[in-house]
Amino acid sequence: MPSRSTWSYLPHKGEGTCSDERYTPQWVLDLALGVMGGIDLDPCADPLKRVPATLHYTKEDDGLEKAWAGRVFLNPPYSGSSHWFKHLCIYAESGAVKEALVLVPITALGSKGARLLMKRTASCLTLFDRSFNFLGEDYQELPTNSPIPLCLVYAGANTGRFLDLTTDRGYGMIVHKPHPRHTQKQCSYCGKPFLAKRSTARFCGATCRKESHRKSIFN
Repeated sequence: MPSRSTWSYLPHKGEGTCSDERYTPQWVLDLALGVMGGIDLDPCADPLKRVPATLHYTKEDDGLEKAWAGRVFLNPPYSGSSHWFKHLCIYAESGAVKEALVLVPITALGSKGARLLMKRTASCLTLFDRSFNFLGEDYQELPTNSPIPLCLVYAGANTGRFLDLTTDRGYGMIVHKPHPRHTQKQCSYCGKPFLAKRSTARFCGATCRKESHRKSIFN
């Protein structure tokens, strides 16, 4: 799975070769700096590491295998974005991630991982009400707009600042928070953190549960 600032995209007729390399426009990066005051981590960094972050994880680093912390700017691959949402939620729940901005097509918020993001982690979002042009592989603005509306999701305590700074870009919305039903735990087999639905949960998934059971039988 690619792990750089991209999203899956089908070109309009006459646009040319299909590519899923789509990089963040500069005005969005400027907005991110204004909201969070700085960026500590870009876990889906492009090859030139354009996001002004202290730390970058490129495709070769595989950000899903790394720990996240501080202020995060996330423009995840559209294909498989649910995994990135879940990873963000885990480290936000632990307190390691203090603030985060997530740039995604509005359709990506229908995934299972996005439901976790919106119900547990996100504070608010702004749905952009104007044309949105990503940058292509040559870092030049693409000639056609995104065919899907984009939104910027914010997680953190500075909700008012986020809404004030994005008000000219679209429609700001506060995210309602239901009563928490997940707790963060550490997998008894692999040691990775995960969000558990039950207080008795010990493993991050079926694979670790089976491997732990198999190990106990043969030892």
